[in-house]
Amino acid sequence: GAAILTFFMVFQALGSLCSPWSPPRVGPLPPAPTMVRISKPKTFQAYLDDCHRRYSCAHCRAHLANHDDLISKSFQGSQGRAYLFNSVVNVGCGPAEERVLLTGLHAVADIHCESCKTTLGWKYEQAFESSQKYKEGKYIIELNHMIKDNGWD
Repeated sequence: GAAILTFFMVFQALGSLCSPWSPPRVGPLPPAPTMVRISKPKTFQAYLDDCHRRYSCAHCRAHLANHDDLISKSFQGSQGRAYLFNSVVNVGCGPAEERVLLTGLHAVADIHCESCKTTLGWKYEQAFESSQKYKEGKYIIELNHMIKDNGWD
């Protein structure tokens, strides 16, 4: 008898917590669950024209530069051969710092792919020797970080 009575009291107590007929709640509501923000996949900031040969990031295929903006293929990066470009797209720039490169002292800023954040090369901010001034405002992208894309055949 006592076990049945205890079960009945527990059942009544639980029923009053879970039942749709239980009295309305009094007092503050419990905190709302925190929202999970679902981010959309990153899209490229800029698409280069399909009718031109172009270079893209080897890691995520984001467009980087048109072949028309290539100045020179005879540069040396920190990890091998590199190309010098007049302009690039979809890259972010780090802070400028002075570095002694093969051609002397320069102020350069590392550049990275805005899509996958891979460091690609650097931007020449300032050249301290007059013979190197043509590099100012130009970009180095290392060959191992880019692929030829669209219309190279």
